[in-house]
Amino acid sequence: MSSISVPSAIGHRWPTWLALAWAAISLWDAGDGLEYAFLLAVAAAGYLFVTVVDRPRATWPVLFALVGVVAVQRLLDIDPWPSLVVLAVALIAVGLFGGQLRRRGLPALQSPASLVFLAVGVAALSVPTDVGRYLVAAGLLAHAAWDAAHWRADAVVARSFAEWCGVLDLTLAVGILFVAR
Repeated sequence: MSSISVPSAIGHRWPTWLALAWAAISLWDAGDGLEYAFLLAVAAAGYLFVTVVDRPRATWPVLFALVGVVAVQRLLDIDPWPSLVVLAVALIAVGLFGGQLRRRGLPALQSPASLVFLAVGVAALSVPTDVGRYLVAAGLLAHAAWDAAHWRADAVVARSFAEWCGVLDLTLAVGILFVAR
């Protein structure tokens, strides 16, 4: 019988701890919850990109690049949504043409799932705030389930990323419902 030390167990779950810390800091000053809608577009574009290039190891660098682009666009007072939607549509076209998004299993589901997450994000920003925050929370809950499917299958994205993203999505969704104003 092997025993696992507490530090080892904690270290093994670093994506969960990182997600919880990020969510706690983020929710500390949460607004109406709509500020998290962009995560649905970033997730859609990121999962598509990693699927099209067929490199799960690229997941974390892709996330950092997408968040960086969004941050720069926001600093320049540019709405990041159009560029994220164009990127996602372009990735769908490239992935369908190249065949990466036509493979069986999770890769074939990336296009429709991404379009749903993008649609929920856009819809959330297009309706009254009270309705939009529930759409964002629902979208994040759905994406947490999507992350769980990827984590369980250990496919498409890095498993550590699926864990981190799922915990972050779930925590932010609950925060939007119970903490955001």
